[in-house]
Parts: sequence; structure tokens; C-alpha cells
Amino acid sequence: MASRELLHRLVDGLDESQAAEALTWIRARYAMPDPARDDTALPEWVGSFASGGGDLAECHEEILRDDADER
Repeated sequence: MASRELLHRLVDGLDESQAAEALTWIRARYAMPDPARDDTALPEWVGSFASGGGDLAECHEEILRDDADER
């Protein structure tokens, strides 16, 4: 019997609390994200502040040159 099939059978035999505990352990052990959480969503306030630096992409050469001059 293949490992996946055996694992499926074992999981099917767990009650709800055992399944929740196993799921927590497996996610932690293999660094798996929780699909119920949307970690990719940014907070609403992101982007609401102005850095005062203008468009950094446009003036990147000047910024790098100034940084090099300071060293």
C-alpha cells in the first residue's frame, strides 16, 4: 500500500479533535500555511502614508550616487 493511501486511511480514522491536532502538527512540521488565513492580504492602512521621498524609481540613480559619495 502506498504511503499516501495509508495516510488517507489513518486520517479517515481520526475523530475531529484528533484531526485538528494532527493538522496543527503537520502544518508546523512542514511549514505549511493555513489556507483559512489569507496572509497575502495587506492591512487597509497600507499605502495611506506619504514618504515624502517622491518617486524612488525615478530618482534611484541620484539616491545611489549620494549614498556612494557618503562612503
